Amino acid sequence: MLKSSRLGDRFKKEILVNNLNIQTQDIENSVYTHSAKNIEDIISDLKDLLFNKIASIPVWTEYTDLKQKEMISSFIDVRLNFEKITLSDSEKNNLVSEMYALLSGLGPLDFLLSKENVSAVFVNGTRGVHIEIGNKILNTEILLSDAQLNIIINNIFKLCNENFTSSKKIFNFKTDKYLISLVFPPVCESGINLTIRKILTPDIKVLFEKNLTTKEIFDFIISMLNDGKNLIISGDINSGKSFFLDVLINSVNAPARSILLENYKQLSTENDNLIKFTMPENSFDKNALFNNLLKISSDYIFADLNYPLSDFSERKGFIFTLRAPTVDSAITKLTSAFMAEYSLPEKYAKAKVLSDYDYIIQINKMNDGSSKITSIVELNPGRTAALSLKVIAKLVDGQYITEIPQPLTSIKAESSIAKNGSMHSRFLNSD
Repeated sequence: MLKSSRLGDRFKKEILVNNLNIQTQDIENSVYTHSAKNIEDIISDLKDLLFNKIASIPVWTEYTDLKQKEMISSFIDVRLNFEKITLSDSEKNNLVSEMYALLSGLGPLDFLLSKENVSAVFVNGTRGVHIEIGNKILNTEILLSDAQLNIIINNIFKLCNENFTSSKKIFNFKTDKYLISLVFPPVCESGINLTIRKILTPDIKVLFEKNLTTKEIFDFIISMLNDGKNLIISGDINSGKSFFLDVLINSVNAPARSILLENYKQLSTENDNLIKFTMPENSFDKNALFNNLLKISSDYIFADLNYPLSDFSERKGFIFTLRAPTVDSAITKLTSAFMAEYSLPEKYAKAKVLSDYDYIIQINKMNDGSSKITSIVELNPGRTAALSLKVIAKLVDGQYITEIPQPLTSIKAESSIAKNGSMHSRFLNSD
């Protein structure tokens, strides 16, 4: 089951001994004395056999929890009798519970994700399992069997209350704790690719704990949000754009009404004044949807789609994510979108970008793997390129050089009364 060495052996030992709560003293007090090593070997074999057995039962997930536990218990009894080994009642009950947990949850991945410092788990089919700790990717040296992986996948669909469709090869799910992505062959040539990332709580305290920006910079962004500015949150993939957008949505003054557009359910913020829409994957009338959204007359429209969306650019309070590694590439993408949408020459399309949008907030991954706001650029429809882009803040050698056109604690930001309290009180509480 767990074909591993070194780091993998450590995980294996913890799972098989500590998690099962089979201690040396317990073993010595059993009816028959047997070594911890024998217990480990037998349990490992048991798990391999059980996973293969369950994988061969198509209707396994249709059984009740009680029935599944009964079947696991019977399977263990038969195997232990064959091995001529007797466990105490507590050992047997712990073993059944552990086996059930492995079969009903995410298996060894549950153990990895239970570690507080593990932020994500990456499974490359049966070839390897990696984890993310402190923005660094580490090889656990754990290998999952086909049977084990299939059970985990089945449990994910059951957990997310979704049905598997063989014609669909890419799935994205959201639970209370995790964002889950699944890519099946032949799209992924190395087998089933699985990514499970822990969801960050979208509040200001977590933002500062992650050192994504400073209080001064965030104070300024909140003032722009309250002024109804159109903001572009630009950054490369996995740079922290969605998390930052989630924090901004959570910081909107009540009772402001907001709309959120997502490709799939990913952001966590929930409140009575937030109306969420998931963009359908199949073909649909976008114009009809967007026209209906505009009729809602919301104070803000947030979009976590990671591509240009020109339909709402002329209204105020439009904040969206855009996949672009630099400010220049973000402007290029936006300009191209206007050129295609309105059949405009590049010059006029760029002028529309500078006129419709107010600020670009650029977020980048740093060399140490952390994410930071690296610049804030103000857009103006100036006559020259030098007058069109004004750098309000820039990260240089770990410090911000700013030209923020207002006091550090602005009246606008101080009046931002979200559910967490005033900006001032939240800053104090975040220390």
